[in-house]
Amino acid sequence: MESYWIKVNSVDLEFIKTPYSTSPSMTRNNGRAYNPSPEEYYLKEKIKELRAWGDDLYGSTKTAGEENLVEKLSDFLGFQTTKDIRNVALQLEEDIAIMHKGLLASICFCFPSSWIPSQRLGLELGELHSPVADGEQLVKASKKISKAMERQDMLRWIWTVTTNPSLSNHPKIKRPELIDFENLYLRVETQTTTPLDKETSLFFVKVDVHPLTKVWSNKILESINSMSNEVLEYKNLFEIKDFLNKPNRWFN
Repeated sequence: MESYWIKVNSVDLEFIKTPYSTSPSMTRNNGRAYNPSPEEYYLKEKIKELRAWGDDLYGSTKTAGEENLVEKLSDFLGFQTTKDIRNVALQLEEDIAIMHKGLLASICFCFPSSWIPSQRLGLELGELHSPVADGEQLVKASKKISKAMERQDMLRWIWTVTTNPSLSNHPKIKRPELIDFENLYLRVETQTTTPLDKETSLFFVKVDVHPLTKVWSNKILESINSMSNEVLEYKNLFEIKDFLNKPNRWFN
């Protein structure tokens, strides 16, 4: 079975589209939902983040406990059976969440993107997406997507440009000041889902952060230039957009 990862380089950035859109773009995934041979770097970074932010990053609902969802997850992955979602997450590169009957039942996201994972427990997929700028289509399609996640493997990518070189983008982390092109990074989330049973799906998020100098393509700027002001505000890209459009950029 093939991997889901796209090789990120200056040519192959298939997930970056112009015009930029937040419309529901999950497609059928014919590859793995997660990496069965995780890199040690990710596991060590997860330990650091859990020590720093504690229960901001994880939690489970009462329903998750009653339905033994974390135990089912650990068995599904071939791990030692556990009731603690952290024990599962610390064996994966990916962040992990469990959706049950359309609601977020359990989560351990060590590398969140400007939100606090434990505060989203019990929410529907549409409510999870409601803060997204220009996300009306995504919210409207959320129930349909949630049902599809219980039936088949799905895949999508989310990306942004940031001054933060860390895997974690916890909202309490202060972003470094924009100084030059060398302190900009392409942050990519590879989001995959797979069914656990007829009412439950697993949601994996692999985070990659690449120096923009290593992956630059004009299609990145073209996509940013096509974003609405609402999206630019949501992604904190106004300053970065202005910088990348300066005529004296060294990479022109």
